Amino acid sequence: MGQVFTIDLAGASFHFQLIKLQQVDRTVESQILLQGTTVTICKGAKGYWMQKGNSNPIVEELVQAIGNSISLRYRI
Repeated sequence: MGQVFTIDLAGASFHFQLIKLQQVDRTVESQILLQGTTVTICKGAKGYWMQKGNSNPIVEELVQAIGNSISLRYRI
């Protein structure tokens, strides 16, 4: 994949790169590189994005914005 995305949120720009995108049953899981840190986010059956694991927690609004950007680009 390797495409770099930019999200503007609360007056700040965040750049992330999509590393891996996979769908298992009704759950979509995405591994991204966000400012040098690998983060995994997933979209459940209800359409809500959340961070998987708590190793490097990020703001919930940022997770939603990243997930929405991926959903729009790849029609998930």
